[in-house]
Amino acid sequence: MKKKVIIVYEKSNKIGFGHYSRSLRLKKKLIDKFEVKLCELKNTKYLIKKIIKDKFDLHIFDLKNYSKEIEKLENVIIFEDTKKKLKDVLSINPLDLNLKNSGPKYFLYPKSFNKSKKFDYSKKELNILIVQGRNDSNNQLKKIVNFLISNINKIKFNFKIYIKVKDKIKVKNSKSIKNLPNFKDEFEIYKDIDFAISGVGNTSFELGYLGIPAIHYSIEKREIVRAKIFEKLKLAPYIKPEKLSLIIKELNKLYIDDNYRKKIINKRLKFFRKKNHIEKLINEII
Repeated sequence: MKKKVIIVYEKSNKIGFGHYSRSLRLKKKLIDKFEVKLCELKNTKYLIKKIIKDKFDLHIFDLKNYSKEIEKLENVIIFEDTKKKLKDVLSINPLDLNLKNSGPKYFLYPKSFNKSKKFDYSKKELNILIVQGRNDSNNQLKKIVNFLISNINKIKFNFKIYIKVKDKIKVKNSKSIKNLPNFKDEFEIYKDIDFAISGVGNTSFELGYLGIPAIHYSIEKREIVRAKIFEKLKLAPYIKPEKLSLIIKELNKLYIDDNYRKKIINKRLKFFRKKNHIEKLINEII
């Protein structure tokens, strides 16, 4: 008989959809070996009572904030417990390299990423992906897009801008902007992307896994910490909001300097492509 695992997540426009996406990927990874139930958190106290009654072998939570009620359960794994409030739980922190159980070994990549990404920088027009989270909650996407369009003559190659955001944004020269649809195959999002300007959340790891040269831009405190670590490791530069002009400088360098670009791609592939350790941790618990 398969052991029972419950994965509890939350999602909203304010919180974002990263917790939900990761929970879906984790379920797909575990479903062959375990009986897995996926559950959205609505009321913590009610859900904990129900979970205790249903008797699961392992409880996995992927939330923005964690209630002490979770301590009533045994065999608990939580994602991104940056505040370290809970006792006797195993914390996995894929995105925060400064914490335990962190980094690419604990990141859940889409299965479709087993395909090979091809690069061709001799094309007449290159594709730049700009991402600031699914909802652009800090309204930074429009700022970056308009900056690039306003300075198009300073960029030494022809390009098209791709964005991935839930709601449409009003920008200059919108004809040169393409909003990517929601592909079932996540690899389709990135297969034609040559460069990226992204926040430092899930997308930054996905870009890294595929080797796509990226520039990190964020005003989120946690993401800035990550961006500085990646910059120190020479995986991607971090550009501050008040220094947007450096984005143009970096894009031109990536385009013109073949050796620099190839070195960045290879470093990113080597760093982000690691064997996943989450299933190993789970097996150690149950």
